[in-house]
Amino acid sequence: MKTIHLLLAFLCLVSVASVHAGSKSHSAQDSSYKEYVNLRYGPAEGTANLLDLYLPKNNSTTTKLIVYVHGGSWKWGSKNDFPKTLVGTLTAKGYGIVALNYRLLKEGSNLFPAQMEDLTNAFAFLTAKAGQYGFNSREFALLGVSAGAHLSLLYTYKHDKGRQIKTVIDIVGPTDLTDVDFRKGKNSGDIITQFLGNPDPDAPVAVEASPILQINKDNAVPVIIFHGESDELVPVQQAKALHKKYQDLRLRSQLELYPNETHEMRKSLFDVYTKLTVWLQRVFPAG
Repeated sequence: MKTIHLLLAFLCLVSVASVHAGSKSHSAQDSSYKEYVNLRYGPAEGTANLLDLYLPKNNSTTTKLIVYVHGGSWKWGSKNDFPKTLVGTLTAKGYGIVALNYRLLKEGSNLFPAQMEDLTNAFAFLTAKAGQYGFNSREFALLGVSAGAHLSLLYTYKHDKGRQIKTVIDIVGPTDLTDVDFRKGKNSGDIITQFLGNPDPDAPVAVEASPILQINKDNAVPVIIFHGESDELVPVQQAKALHKKYQDLRLRSQLELYPNETHEMRKSLFDVYTKLTVWLQRVFPAG
């Protein structure tokens, strides 16, 4: 569940870091957007509850946001993993982007469900600030990678009380933490035990933390799933099972599998980007 740098293989990343919250206009060769960095959305200390907001220059209260949740085994990674060039590309299409931090697992602290509390606080903040910054407060998309995809799916099915999430983009995300075969994978068992604070795959907390066990016709949203068939960390069966659950419930899902790809998905990132963009334009058109 390591962090994947989306489009790293073919996009030129621009690393821009700021230690103070503020705003500025950012220009790139093919796009221009407004940037608000290190906005504090919750009470956690340090940088754990900060987010960055990117808006197209002509944003309005109809501008829809794509919220990025990073990966990293729930232990590593940050909002800075989202490529700035991809920000430019998506804002040029009329979308706003949010990249957020959440509390990372440490020895004996920040165990699940701390991350769900953080996402809940983040969406409460975004809802409250929509008028101030100029974006749609009623409709969001979630884009999660690896552990971030797990959090995105789980938040949508179990914690999105306002039904604000309209679609999820799941890139190599775990969906069932009760799966014994998943726990046999490379370091996966230890990581899941640390995350949940309980080694028992049948423990109530494992069920509660498994997105696939929370889905029903009332809480599901359209989902597109990307996964490598040779993923050494998150078995591809996790993706197939999620897609099957959707199909059994006659819900909208799209499964994109990549033969011989590992968890990093390095050879297929261009195709992932192309297909997720088409998906967004179909099910979550820019406002």
